[in-house]
Amino acid sequence: MQQLSRTRSTLVAVAIALAVATASRAAAQTPLDGFYPLVGMGITDEFVFDDLLGTFALPETGVGSNAIGPGGTPYYDLALLDTGAALSLVNDRGFDGFGLGRSDVGGGRDGYRGTEVIQLGGATGQLFATINDPFGLYASGLQDRASAGAQLTMNGAVLEGQTNTSTVTLPPESALPNIVGLPFASQYATHIRNDQPQVFQLGGKTIRAPAIDFQPLGSGGGGINRKAPLALNPGSTFLQPPAYFSNILNIVDGIPVHENPTLPTVMQGGLFLNVRAQNNGADLGGTQQFFFDTGASVTVLSQLSALELGFDVLVDEPEFTISIVGSGGLISDVPGFILDEFTVVALGGNVVVQNVPVIVLDVTDPSDPGNIVPGILGTNILSGRNVVIDPKPADGSGGESAGVYISDPVTNQFNWSATTAAAAWGAAPSWDAGATPDLLSVVDARPATASNQTATVSGEQYAWTANVAGGEAGARMRVAIGDTASLTTFSGVSIADGGEIDLTGGVLDAQYVDVRGGRLAGEGQVRVGSGPIEGQVEVVAGAIAPDGAMAIDGRLIIGPGGALEVSLHESQPDLLTVTGSAALEGDLVVTLGYTPIRGWTYNLITAESRGGEFSTVTLPDAYEWDLRYTATGVQLELLAVAGDFNADGRVDAADYSVWRDGLGVDYDQSDYHRWADNYGAAFPQISESVPEPAAAMLVVLALGARGLGRRG
Repeated sequence: MQQLSRTRSTLVAVAIALAVATASRAAAQTPLDGFYPLVGMGITDEFVFDDLLGTFALPETGVGSNAIGPGGTPYYDLALLDTGAALSLVNDRGFDGFGLGRSDVGGGRDGYRGTEVIQLGGATGQLFATINDPFGLYASGLQDRASAGAQLTMNGAVLEGQTNTSTVTLPPESALPNIVGLPFASQYATHIRNDQPQVFQLGGKTIRAPAIDFQPLGSGGGGINRKAPLALNPGSTFLQPPAYFSNILNIVDGIPVHENPTLPTVMQGGLFLNVRAQNNGADLGGTQQFFFDTGASVTVLSQLSALELGFDVLVDEPEFTISIVGSGGLISDVPGFILDEFTVVALGGNVVVQNVPVIVLDVTDPSDPGNIVPGILGTNILSGRNVVIDPKPADGSGGESAGVYISDPVTNQFNWSATTAAAAWGAAPSWDAGATPDLLSVVDARPATASNQTATVSGEQYAWTANVAGGEAGARMRVAIGDTASLTTFSGVSIADGGEIDLTGGVLDAQYVDVRGGRLAGEGQVRVGSGPIEGQVEVVAGAIAPDGAMAIDGRLIIGPGGALEVSLHESQPDLLTVTGSAALEGDLVVTLGYTPIRGWTYNLITAESRGGEFSTVTLPDAYEWDLRYTATGVQLELLAVAGDFNADGRVDAADYSVWRDGLGVDYDQSDYHRWADNYGAAFPQISESVPEPAAAMLVVLALGARGLGRRG
């Protein structure tokens, strides 16, 4: 095989979704990526004034006024419930969807469009957002959807709301989703039900979110006894969020006070939980208060906290890296490490998790903007548990104090137990639980014998998460997802050493896919992410090996230990299509399954954008190739038979004359050996393998355009 050695390029993970989300993962018992608390959001024309400066933002049960939407039809959209956001926001797409800039939806001559701007700050920097005129903001868990499909519809009667609230709208280039922030969450006890996972299709995307209910403040844990004391810093601001800050100049100009507020509804401070962390005998010096942010799916350490636990980001090589996107955009290559143990201090029994992936990043303290928080507790710590967040302030009224109620795990373990060479995934006897896995099943698919085994997926199958790996004595485990079949998980999929997921025309649908020593192979579709939150397929070690057309709806990362393995076939369609970005490193290995034709070009990867290059490239002997990196992918063109120095399509004596005449200038002795090794080789004539152009068009039209454009 021909080796093309390339300088290693730094892996650039492009456009990770949300506050903190999926990327490179080191082996860990606790997942890097937690759950996304998505809700359905609606807007009404409710804004009421007690005086010229407005009043408080008030809680409201059920949609009590006119729901906003173009043409008078109520519009609903997805939003992230984010307790780490000091305000609520509507992204650019949502602003247009609700018709907030239109006069026919109420609010004024320009609808709810404001003219003032505010600078937002976060972990990724600063950006400016437009302050919207006030309205009523409503939300409910996605279990209360009336319908989905092309557009979300919610049951308005069960939505909980907040009137007199002013949001902001981000510029179109922002990747953030709609966000229901702390001003809303501070007025309710939020029940997050991971024991009721919601998985459905909306606008061509898979949505994965726990069921969410909003209950009155101080209503307690809803049957959950374990309570982590919740600090409200600074606590005084949690008594009542302000409506917004009116523009006094409006009074002078005769403009209604609700038009163009100078500040949106903002909740200063934040929610903090008491935690402990240990690593290699070091700890944080006792209990620390970590910022509790449901918009962060991974746990974060400040640089100082990391140093106290033995991780020096200026000296130590990170165990993994990720990228994050927030209010200020994208930050790449954020260092990550695996922490030995993390504890959430709680009445009724601490929550203790081991082998926890954490990233290291300094984040501003929302209760003390001049300083940073020691860390952020992400939802990965609470993965697979029910959670109630009750931020009731200690205002002298008695009753329950602020706390986060955390249940025991609500998932069930399923281990592969079939002893035959092949068995059905959907058959109860294939699992030690004696039942078919569902969305609450943590599935461990490993050979139950010392021989290779295959789990065959047919129809629609489900799991909370799926781990596929080899077994003892080198036995391999293959999960084959057949044509028209699908395997859908609420969380992620991991493919470890000795494991393989083979798409034989089927669909793998997960929040993320980690290839860590195994193989993701075949022809079919891979969907990753949750609605507006884009996910990714990451090849940390092992390979992704399309055999035909493989499509990834999400991002692709091939790390330094991973590989792309492809076998080229005649009239093959584009090999790997990625709707998001592709970040490349690692190895490219190409083999041939037929005698190729000179000049044909293969699109190995086609993506929205491409970063990085393969470190090592292995191409078939006997041919000359041109590997091209473009802004949106990787192409491979077959130039000539090796030794065909006069480019006539065959290796013969005439090529020896060209070599001899160019010896020492264009050629050397190694070129002679290539000529000798391939003497007699020739490309097939194009007419022998493909129709003439006019006939080709007729054939393509008859066959549904499969393979058109294969020649470069």
